[in-house]
Amino acid sequence: MADNHIPAEQTEVTRETKKPRFNKNDKFDNKPKDHSKEPMSDSKRAILSTFTQYRDILDSHYDQRERIIKCSRDITALSKKMVFSLLRITQDSAENVFRDVEIKHSVVLDLFAKVAVDLQGSNALKYNRQATGGLQEYIEALGLWVFLRDNTLITKDQVEDMVRSKGTMVTVTDEDYVLGISDLPGEVNRYCINAIGKSDHEAVRRSLVFLRALKEGINLIICSGKIRDLHKKLEVLDSSLEKTEKAYYSMSIRDTEMHRANITDIDTSSGSVTAA
Repeated sequence: MADNHIPAEQTEVTRETKKPRFNKNDKFDNKPKDHSKEPMSDSKRAILSTFTQYRDILDSHYDQRERIIKCSRDITALSKKMVFSLLRITQDSAENVFRDVEIKHSVVLDLFAKVAVDLQGSNALKYNRQATGGLQEYIEALGLWVFLRDNTLITKDQVEDMVRSKGTMVTVTDEDYVLGISDLPGEVNRYCINAIGKSDHEAVRRSLVFLRALKEGINLIICSGKIRDLHKKLEVLDSSLEKTEKAYYSMSIRDTEMHRANITDIDTSSGSVTAA
């Protein structure tokens, strides 16, 4: 058997020649190296320049998007106030109501002039989803205004003329217009309910005629093409039309029964009834 014993002299030599991995007197610098002073290569400089451009483009996009959203919310809030003012027409004179609405409308047009800067050219379609909410609410308010004043449905050309009355260039798409007037039945129905409290039969009748014509027109649009989110608003239209029809039929039946009873005059203030 081979002798595997290593002589002591050879072991001592190995220990002396083998250097330790670390020395306690060594000093280590744990600070990260500063590479900023190192010369930048052309390829690295080109990549950094490209990403800087992308950053600036994205920052501009998000800033522009937020400005449009904020203006759209302000337009929505003021348009709702226009609607609330118009619905008071059954309690106040039409002259006072329309004067108040014109003041609010002027402020809305100023907001459109402000947001129009960010909606020029291709941006009109690029940011349409951010701007369409306020535009639809504005079309709804205009539609109620024109209905109460002229007993007609506002057209797309009239909406564009209103929006651009202060020299602003805001694009009104066909979808914006259709979705805007699709919200109108709910407000017409509220006007109709208020008119019932005042026994205004003519207001209820013309509301019913208007809603039926509006539903017929929207049905034609549905047959000719598909508009996003339109099916959701059709449920409100059908519900508003049904409520208006029931209100009109109830008033007609009540008038017929009163006529058969030969009741010619009702004093609502005192509750007295005069028969023929």
